[in-house]
Amino acid sequence: MTTLRHMRAEISRPGPDRLTTGRERLQAAIDEEASASRTASDPSPTGGTMNEVEITGHSGQDSRGLFRRRPMLGVVVAAAAAVAVTTTVVVAGNIGDRQGGSARPGSDVARTKTVSAKKVLNAAADRVREAEKGAELDVPRDDQFVYTKETVKETDRKTGKTERRTAENWDSVDRTKRGWVDEIGGTGTWVEPLGRNESTFPRPGWKALEELSTDPDELIRYLAKGPAGVGKKPDSLKDIKKQDWYMLQFTLKGLATREVAPKGLRPAAYEALAKVPGMKATSGVVDGKGRPAVGVAYDRKFSKEQMLLFDEDGYEYVGDRDIRTTLDNKKSYEQFIWVTDFAVVDKVKQRPRR
Repeated sequence: MTTLRHMRAEISRPGPDRLTTGRERLQAAIDEEASASRTASDPSPTGGTMNEVEITGHSGQDSRGLFRRRPMLGVVVAAAAAVAVTTTVVVAGNIGDRQGGSARPGSDVARTKTVSAKKVLNAAADRVREAEKGAELDVPRDDQFVYTKETVKETDRKTGKTERRTAENWDSVDRTKRGWVDEIGGTGTWVEPLGRNESTFPRPGWKALEELSTDPDELIRYLAKGPAGVGKKPDSLKDIKKQDWYMLQFTLKGLATREVAPKGLRPAAYEALAKVPGMKATSGVVDGKGRPAVGVAYDRKFSKEQMLLFDEDGYEYVGDRDIRTTLDNKKSYEQFIWVTDFAVVDKVKQRPRR
């Protein structure tokens, strides 16, 4: 995204008239290209998981939605012109067998059962809320960094060859300092701080997170003001446009899976995500360690493979699953990502003492 930001700086910024239908035109172009280049056996043209999306708002400032940082191991396109569908219709299946990934060891057919996305997400909210009781919260200062260490596991869907690597990130709490992202393993890059004419929505910093509502409906309505945060807050969830739910689910997933957040925010984000039309749960999947899990994703072409994974028994969040496809569409990988360590630290590249 830093490279894209530098590239964009060389051209003039678009005005409000050009931005009005930008998302719709982008989605139309994506759909047309995807239908021409993809085959029926290739379920996803994109890879990795969304890191940050930078959008120029009507105010003329650049805005990033608040998403959980994930290794961008392929090209990720987040199109906002989504068509929402009805929630909680679930098809149980063996994703490992169907997509050339890994089914559970010792089982010819993975267990299948019907489960609703709403039930899974609300149960995940309860798990987080219970864990927060009595827990000591490490409140970061704005001049500190949130360190995360993740395991990335990828399996070639054709050959079955599996590789693991470690990803480490140092994110500036208030985005005023340079961060460091090592997403591939040994190949890091700097993340530049926000510029004078740049802003984020929701705003960065701990205080801004504390100001977010822990009421699910109110949280959705606030975020529905738009990527730049300058739109009108809808009176009710029924007033939210179909194409806006797509970006909302990205933002809510980022809030729900943050490693460091004010108490009550993550449960509220999970409960808000349960209200998003189009969230579906799939049983019979496994997590990155091969354990039975339930996957929850937004049921749309560009996002249905990007699953949040939950423990099959208690619905505790255990990581992400996606399908990564190379740019030439010749290879695809079943990808799992899960956090192995996180902490608040004072400097970039400083690791916590354990």
